[in-house]
Amino acid sequence: MARMQRDPTRELNLTRDYAKWLVQEKRERNPANGKLFARTHTTRGRRFHGYNEEEVCRIIGVDFYN
Repeated sequence: MARMQRDPTRELNLTRDYAKWLVQEKRERNPANGKLFARTHTTRGRRFHGYNEEEVCRIIGVDFYN
């Protein structure tokens, strides 16, 4: 499957959803919460805004492999 082109609008929407989630869940912005957000929004291989878990982590600024 071809890799998706980077879409700035889609990435902006994803980061805004992450910020809203942090406020709703009363959490701070840190790597653990970033990974939790990515994991909960991409369960069972589901894509979030067209991105998988690793790509979501990269966009919101979290190291997926750490």
